[in-house]
Amino acid sequence: MAEDLFKEVDEEMQAERLRMAAKRYAGAGIGLIVAVLAGIGAWSWHVSSQKSQALEATGAYLTALRQTDHLPSTPSSGTVDLTTTAQAGLALLQKLASSDAKGVAVLARLQEGGVQAARGDVKGALAAWDAVQKDPNADSALRDLATLLWCQKQLDTGEPATLRSRLALLTGKGKPWNGLAMEALAVLDVREGHVAEARQKFAALQAAQDVPQGVRNRAQDMMQALDPTAG
Repeated sequence: MAEDLFKEVDEEMQAERLRMAAKRYAGAGIGLIVAVLAGIGAWSWHVSSQKSQALEATGAYLTALRQTDHLPSTPSSGTVDLTTTAQAGLALLQKLASSDAKGVAVLARLQEGGVQAARGDVKGALAAWDAVQKDPNADSALRDLATLLWCQKQLDTGEPATLRSRLALLTGKGKPWNGLAMEALAVLDVREGHVAEARQKFAALQAAQDVPQGVRNRAQDMMQALDPTAG
């Protein structure tokens, strides 16, 4: 896979640096970004609702987050068994995702995808995120996040045309995931050997002030990896 992904990069050392930089990007915080956003969303939803059922669902969600806090690193192949506590947290997330607590249900489904991805169950992760994408009642920012995560997880194996069409919907000024979506498109450029286009996107991200610092840092790494003059 690595040979196919970086076949357009001539120098062996350059290809290795590019491989390592892209690997850091591809695994950058799938579980973390969901946990942080979901935690904030759950709290906001918590304070806006006074119903006992809603409070109970929020409490259960936060419990599931704590139970799945320590997850294994994503394996290169196959899945890994979760601890008893993490397995209970995953089961609780799945229960909440199918509940009537609409706000928490979406957050639980997002986090379920993060847990499945962390344990190496790519199919399960993609199914969870796809369910959020297709939920017409979900907040648009969360639906877009699910789309982003769905695409990120398949950058090295998914159908490029499908990934590009979905990522394109997330780009544009004012879009909450614009920087990360552009970064993913640039990685797809590298995968397909469109090095000039990739450099253009990474250069724009490196100079952008409205994207996360982590995105700018990784763009700089990728620019150096794609520099044919770098030794």
